[in-house]
Amino acid sequence: MRTANTHKNMARCAATATLACVLGLGLAAPVYADTASDLAAARTKLEQIGTQTQQIHEELSAQTQELDQTAGEITQKQQEIAEGQAKLSSYVAGEYKTGGLSLLQVLTGVDDLGDMLNRLFYYGKVSDKQAQTIQEVKNLKQQLTDKQAEQEKNVAATQKKVDELNAQQAEAQSVVNSLDSQLQAELAAEAEANAALQAGINASTAEKATVSNDTAGTTENTNNGGGTTNNGGGNTPAPAPAPAPTPQPSTPAPAPAPSAPSQSVDGGSVVSRAYSKLGCAYSWGGIGPNSFDCSGFVSYCLTGRYCRLGTTGTFMGWPRVSDPQPGDVVVNSYHTGIYIGNGQMIHASDYSTGVIISSVAAGMNNNYIFVRY
Repeated sequence: MRTANTHKNMARCAATATLACVLGLGLAAPVYADTASDLAAARTKLEQIGTQTQQIHEELSAQTQELDQTAGEITQKQQEIAEGQAKLSSYVAGEYKTGGLSLLQVLTGVDDLGDMLNRLFYYGKVSDKQAQTIQEVKNLKQQLTDKQAEQEKNVAATQKKVDELNAQQAEAQSVVNSLDSQLQAELAAEAEANAALQAGINASTAEKATVSNDTAGTTENTNNGGGTTNNGGGNTPAPAPAPAPTPQPSTPAPAPAPSAPSQSVDGGSVVSRAYSKLGCAYSWGGIGPNSFDCSGFVSYCLTGRYCRLGTTGTFMGWPRVSDPQPGDVVVNSYHTGIYIGNGQMIHASDYSTGVIISSVAAGMNNNYIFVRY
């Protein structure tokens, strides 16, 4: 697509440069087609990142809820273990007071609650059921602790993805803003260049008209300089007019053929005008300069004047082409636009979008043809 756009720009630039040379205008080559393509790609990327960011935020929220739930379960099991430890401590103290258990037998070398339980069980002072219940609680707490550590690891990894996507989103938004500003600047420069070209054309046309009038005036003065010659006192009459030729039988003139549109501008100029009006508003019956309907927009692109050549019915009667080129007209019974190549066109779409670029298929739906002005 970029290569096709580049070739299209080169053709348009060449046409503009040729006219500029003829008029003596130094104009920069337009590059907004590539900028518009880059802007569309950047906006698509921004939307994709936004979707990914929303999904990862939902994942992070779910993981955080699971982590909170696990923390609550750990707190509950810790309380159960503490209660069991308190009961065992009371039991050991009672046994020690009655002489049924040597405290040294239990506490010597004890490292933790599990070791104490093992010793009590060994000495037969804790029933199997007590020991099993407390050990199960302790094992479950360890499992929950391991689960918590894994969940914390997952949350940290997900948060890292969130931070990365937020950074990408900010960068993509910056690119979109930059390209949007660049496109607006290029369109403004193109509009200014078109105005300069039109001014040059108007000046050239006016100059030619002045020269033509001066030449006509000189010829008239020469032909009407006098019917007599002054020879120092006498007047010599002008020669008698030659006799009129004998009338011949007249032959009827052939009937004129129906007039058809003729190509008055090149495709590059038509496409250039179309690009210069991107972003203008749509208005029914509009012929410019800031709002158009579809046929008014096509009329401006073809002529460079804010006028109306006709309606879509008019355009459908023009000569059809089977190999459309940039600058040709795409039309059906209810809509029309300017073809710019690669299956795309520029057209005054509707009130919500105004003058835009779209594929021909999307803009015309069906039953469209290509014609040439």
